[in-house]
Amino acid sequence: SSDVYEHEIPGGQYTNLLYQSRQLGLTEKWPEIKLKYAEANMVLGDIPKVTPSSKVVGDLAQFMVSQNLDKQKVIDQAETLAFPESVVQYLRGEIGVPPGGFPEPLRSKVLSSRNLEPINDRPGASLPDYNFDKSEKLLKEKYGQKYISEKDVLSYALYPNVFTEWKDYEAIYGEVSKLPTDIFLTPMEEGDEVDFESEKGRRTIIRLVSIAAPREDGSRVVTFEVNGERWFVPVTDQSVITEGAVRRKASGPNEVGSPMPGVIVGLKIKEGDVVKEGDALATLSAMKMETVIPATAAGVVKHIAVNVGDKVEGDDLLVEIE
Repeated sequence: SSDVYEHEIPGGQYTNLLYQSRQLGLTEKWPEIKLKYAEANMVLGDIPKVTPSSKVVGDLAQFMVSQNLDKQKVIDQAETLAFPESVVQYLRGEIGVPPGGFPEPLRSKVLSSRNLEPINDRPGASLPDYNFDKSEKLLKEKYGQKYISEKDVLSYALYPNVFTEWKDYEAIYGEVSKLPTDIFLTPMEEGDEVDFESEKGRRTIIRLVSIAAPREDGSRVVTFEVNGERWFVPVTDQSVITEGAVRRKASGPNEVGSPMPGVIVGLKIKEGDVVKEGDALATLSAMKMETVIPATAAGVVKHIAVNVGDKVEGDDLLVEIE
């Protein structure tokens, strides 16, 4: 609509950003997110918004809405805010130098508080040569020679974390690329049947027979018929939440909370570690937006309330520092 003249969200990003906001529980704040997009753009220096810089602006806009921040608060609290990783990478210079230069004092505050050195030239100019042979050997040793192609090696070189996460997913769920897209995205219901080519010359017919009631541990037995043969598959139902799973909210300067809903994908510390204010504690992933959670105070890590893979809500307690 005509409000694009106000927020300047690129057309290709608009629907993605709307979907992200829904997944982050910010659906009702969509009009505010659009306004914050324009404000976030100015915070970052009124930059050209193309992939990947448009994602940086969108990540910051959603972060500002979820944390109730305006431009001045972002600048004033830059040393302690748990900015999305894309924003930190942009300010460091990892996607290049914007035409108008980096915004100050925001850049200096963010980098100095994280002990990061700025990149003031083309990022690729300082990258060392990549050893494809070494990576190919490593991947084949880890996943098996027949499962690694030249395409896999290139994918690992470009996106090592994403590739590793995919291979871990594949190890659990197997080869899912043969599934019809609608079945992959939308769960089957009892009585549904799907017919697809599982390999060249071989068709597979799968029918969902029944879904049992959840057990105490949150698992269910799902019964399928695969080409007429009955399979009984235990699965974990993530929607089954017990009272004990409700997390305590962070309160006080020595308790670090989650800045938004997401999944903990990395822990940088262990109990007993000594940390300084601003040190990285954990990494949170929320709809392709990764955020490094910094320590809000200096001290000793007393308690870690989460594990890698845990789902958290906004302000859920992650770490206690004493």
